[in-house]
Amino acid sequence: MIKQQAQLHHPYLYLTGAMALWGGVPVVMKVTLSGLDPATFNFFRYLLALTILFPLLKYNRVPRIPARVKVYLMLLGACTLFPYSELFLIGLEHTSAATAGLLNGLTPVIVLLLGLLLRMERPTWRIIIGMLVSYAGVYYFISTGQPATGTTHEDFYGIFLVSLAVIAFSVYSLSNSKHSRNYPSLVVTTYVFLGTFLAFIPATIWDWWTQPAQHVGMANMAGIIYMAVPASVIGYLWFSHGARALGAYKSGLFLNLVPVFAVGFSILFLQERLASRQWLGVLVILAGIVWTSIARSPPTAENAESTDEIKQS
Repeated sequence: MIKQQAQLHHPYLYLTGAMALWGGVPVVMKVTLSGLDPATFNFFRYLLALTILFPLLKYNRVPRIPARVKVYLMLLGACTLFPYSELFLIGLEHTSAATAGLLNGLTPVIVLLLGLLLRMERPTWRIIIGMLVSYAGVYYFISTGQPATGTTHEDFYGIFLVSLAVIAFSVYSLSNSKHSRNYPSLVVTTYVFLGTFLAFIPATIWDWWTQPAQHVGMANMAGIIYMAVPASVIGYLWFSHGARALGAYKSGLFLNLVPVFAVGFSILFLQERLASRQWLGVLVILAGIVWTSIARSPPTAENAESTDEIKQS
């Protein structure tokens, strides 16, 4: 019984660790990645990640998967993580980090709507309420720490790009949860990253052809290493592990912890301050996650069908 309880908590630890790694991204980008175009940065990021993932595949001797599955996973990366990585960075140049954080907090809600539309998972009311409560915490957390400002045309452009990026990541999150149940997380992450990297090749060539020559300094390299190894390889593997165990809805809800970790790292490394009222938002976010985590996992469409067959027999 004790062993089962310990195993039960592993997905939560993996997901929390992934959110902590992703929460460090804004700090790293602010300190080390100035002067690089988004396509160039992501090109080197995924190239470095793949030089780690493919040797890991060979070392772990994972079972071979059909070629059609590899192609599908590569297309998934090209159609989801590529636009997410590109559009999110470009959108941040045209709107505030707070606005981007609010939009990113909608990811679990979008995953929920897509899951309902595609009938991939059936959420319980506890999960739906937990999502709404957690997002309310995200909204309060970010809005209380920001001064009121007007919305310009530049902001609308940034909001539009970030919104597209969030939708793309939501599709990835839902699809990743489905395929991680059938194949090892290492296999899924590697071939998704390969498709993403291949999609960045023409975008990077275009940037090098049309933009002035870019110099990659030591600070830029440090940022790329962080984004490639902790934020990409480790973060996405942990996220895939959690999504495989908990499903798309519960795992997606943990994304609301990203702005919390981001602000925490800003306090530690950039000497920024956290408004006293923002702690209430942190508590609301955690309450929504805890409320949803103790719920039963929603049945997938396949599991529901098999359950109905058992009842009928």
